[in-house]
Amino acid sequence: MGLNRSTWAALLIGVAVWCAPMASTFAQDSPKKERKAAGTLSETTYRQLERIHDLIGKNKNAEALEKATALKDRIRGDYEKAVVMQTIAFIYIGQNNYKGAIASFEEALKLDALPQQPYEQMLYNVAQLYFQDGQTDKAIQRMEQYFSEATIDPPADAHILLASAYADRKRFGDALPQVDKAIAKSKTPKESWLQLKLALHYELKQYPQCAEVLLKLVSLVPDKQDYWKQLASILFEIKRDKESLAVLALAERQGFLEKDSEIRNLANIYLLLEIPYKAAAVLQSGLDSKILKADEKTLSLLGDAWTMAREYGQAEKVLLQAASLSESGEIYYRLGQIYVEDERWKEALSALSKARAKGIKKMGDAAYLQGIAAFQSGNSKLAVDLLRNAQQYDESRSAAGQWLNHIAQLEEMEAQKASAAAEATTEGDEAAEPAASN
Repeated sequence: MGLNRSTWAALLIGVAVWCAPMASTFAQDSPKKERKAAGTLSETTYRQLERIHDLIGKNKNAEALEKATALKDRIRGDYEKAVVMQTIAFIYIGQNNYKGAIASFEEALKLDALPQQPYEQMLYNVAQLYFQDGQTDKAIQRMEQYFSEATIDPPADAHILLASAYADRKRFGDALPQVDKAIAKSKTPKESWLQLKLALHYELKQYPQCAEVLLKLVSLVPDKQDYWKQLASILFEIKRDKESLAVLALAERQGFLEKDSEIRNLANIYLLLEIPYKAAAVLQSGLDSKILKADEKTLSLLGDAWTMAREYGQAEKVLLQAASLSESGEIYYRLGQIYVEDERWKEALSALSKARAKGIKKMGDAAYLQGIAAFQSGNSKLAVDLLRNAQQYDESRSAAGQWLNHIAQLEEMEAQKASAAAEATTEGDEAAEPAASN
């Protein structure tokens, strides 16, 4: 169940949330040396920047860009130039021109003139833009630099951005700790973060952890059917069958099981846990709701469930329907076994005959059972013929031979009884003759 690149792309678009430039509020003590501004803004530059930002606020980006570019060409100090380049970058962002914004941010960073907090934020901003623009390796490089140089605690979204970039490069082991840090920093983790964590655990084949994340997702978004189904699947994968069954059963009660395969999975788990009556009830419900087709495969499984539940009447009804649809005689053979078990010898003879006519794997066993049914029905001659046929197959040779011996012994005993009765009748007649003459 690996995730392909298009799936990752869809996932990462959801979790790489755009963050507007702002200083982090997560302050912490740090021994890192903070950068200082390499100058100040002149009053003229400050006023011109105010007018440019006013234009940006009025969504006049083209005019703002023209004035900012002209201002950049007039100023000389690195600090002022860095501030103007930062402004130009934000104008480009407003125009969805990521490449232009990246170039402007990079030029501002290269001047190395901004104080610590704007510098950190710019690293973060340019990393986001690289990721949005599909330049993942550069996004990783700038985010790693951001984390190494940050003097205040990075926000949770920063960890998610780096995790997303790592994941895009299939560095799943590096991505997972970043997601965990983001979740640890949030009282209410976003659904998209948990989705990313789930995907990473899955790629790392950490299925118990997948189950834990899915439990959180089910709790967070109980109306999402897929989470219930994925949770049941993962629990079954890690041999937590009863929990898997419980989850699927809850999903069924909420009407979340809408596919043929989902109904079958639930029924098969019931059968695996030896709860055949429930399995049969689920399958019958699927047939009644038209989710399952009344084909040979479904009816055969339903028949097996009813048989295991010892509901032979229900099993017979369903298996007769399935047998008529089948090209092989296997279902008729199973019916024959049920009839033999129930001592319904004539029905057993008929079903087993149809099974052999259509063809089955265990032809010898069918002939053997048919021979027993024939004998119990009072047709010894047919029974002997069938049992002799069964002797031609390895799987039934020994048992058929024993029954033939048994029949022979019974026939010999019957013959002896008949002979003894005949002799007794003869002796009685001979004794009666002298008595009559006297």
